[in-house]
Amino acid sequence: MPVAIIGSGFSGLAAAIALKRRGITDFTIFEQEQSLGGTWWNNRYPGAEVDLESHIYSFSFEPYDWTRNYASQQELLDYLNHVAAKWDIVRHIRFNEKVDTVAWSDESKTYTVTTASGAKHGPFRSVISAVGFLNLPLLPPFARGETPFLGDQTHTSRWPEGLTMHGKRVGILGTGSSAVQVISEAARDARSVKIFQIEPNWLLPKLARDFTPSERRWNRFGPVSWWKRFKLYAGYDVRQYGASHARKGGRSNQKRADQALAYLHASLGDRPDLLKLATPAFPFEARRTVISDTYYDDLKNPKVELIPHAVKSLTPKGAVDANGTEHELDLIVYATGFDAANYLGGYKVKGEGGVDLHEKWNGEPEALLGLMVPGFPNFFMMYGPNTNSVPLVSFYEAQADFAASLISKLLKRGAKTVSVNPDWFRKFNAWLQDRLSRTVWGSTSNYFQARSGKVVSQWPFSASAYIFGTKLARRFMVTFK
Repeated sequence: MPVAIIGSGFSGLAAAIALKRRGITDFTIFEQEQSLGGTWWNNRYPGAEVDLESHIYSFSFEPYDWTRNYASQQELLDYLNHVAAKWDIVRHIRFNEKVDTVAWSDESKTYTVTTASGAKHGPFRSVISAVGFLNLPLLPPFARGETPFLGDQTHTSRWPEGLTMHGKRVGILGTGSSAVQVISEAARDARSVKIFQIEPNWLLPKLARDFTPSERRWNRFGPVSWWKRFKLYAGYDVRQYGASHARKGGRSNQKRADQALAYLHASLGDRPDLLKLATPAFPFEARRTVISDTYYDDLKNPKVELIPHAVKSLTPKGAVDANGTEHELDLIVYATGFDAANYLGGYKVKGEGGVDLHEKWNGEPEALLGLMVPGFPNFFMMYGPNTNSVPLVSFYEAQADFAASLISKLLKRGAKTVSVNPDWFRKFNAWLQDRLSRTVWGSTSNYFQARSGKVVSQWPFSASAYIFGTKLARRFMVTFK
């Protein structure tokens, strides 16, 4: 019963460990990069760190001696390597193997995985896709292919080794979560910084800090670490109960909206020019809320300039904004996000009868709890459609447990396939879209939506509700043959 896992980030490791816990060791992990880590291998831009607390952005079964309450990119990468070594995962990974196609055989009831080299791997009884959905960098049209700009340019998720901002005139496109982290570093290191903003985002303070030596000693004590994680988990559960965080009239949404507005005015009240430019016109939480202690102060830095316009083209010397003004730059950073609604966009998936998964979705990805799609037996998705929520790692663990439990049942029952019931699939997605229609996520353009406007990435409720759903689904909503 060999299993293929695509990706070796948080969710790929979660899947591998869940299989091992059930005694399934015949699996291969395909990783397109030269090292494991996924998001935390690719996103090596200056200032990169997580927006969730370290104790909750880690596996429940693998506590760690964290140095900060919000871990840096390097510390998270160290953690993932530590976990992979402890669970003996690395020997299962094929590095530098980009998957091109996953194809089901109706005759043998197995999948074949074809990689970019043209090599075919398999057969595999089951496949677990663990590629996430923030993995395809989104560049503006003028930055695709060859450009006239003679300086350096990079997307945040593809930061080249050795690239520095020191002493340079830096242009940063975007004001989202990655952007504010780069901006903080650029404000210290660069000669000048120009931020090109299409629209501002809502911000809340992060309160990031190092743990004291005493705190680290206590955190290494199991019950203390468990308690801190539990408090964080419960806090997120309460915030998201009944989608309170995502409804405009929700108590949690209103409370945090008031906090964000107060933070904005406390930080920029003495600069009415910046206050006007930094005040969003859309409801709180309609886009991803940015968490930062430094951004508003960075805007007041004399060498930082906020340009309230998009870039429309590049020249050999720099960038031209929507007003036609040219800005001379040495380095352009695209903090422009990802093609988030294009789930599994890096490879093709062929199911029963040769049906293509992307053609079946037709631009509107959907699945049962983000995990399974009718017509694609034994194929599981980690972090699939409508599962973007926090705390993320709790979702990964639930998804890994779901996939591993069904693969284990295939073994025990001597069955060849496990598929999602089409009726349950339709009922679930109709119910989910009805609930999503009551949230603020459809009120403005954002990466949560497909081009049609349908919200395809978000889970509106708590992690506990999702975990309970996966337990129901694997018992009542799937069919073995």
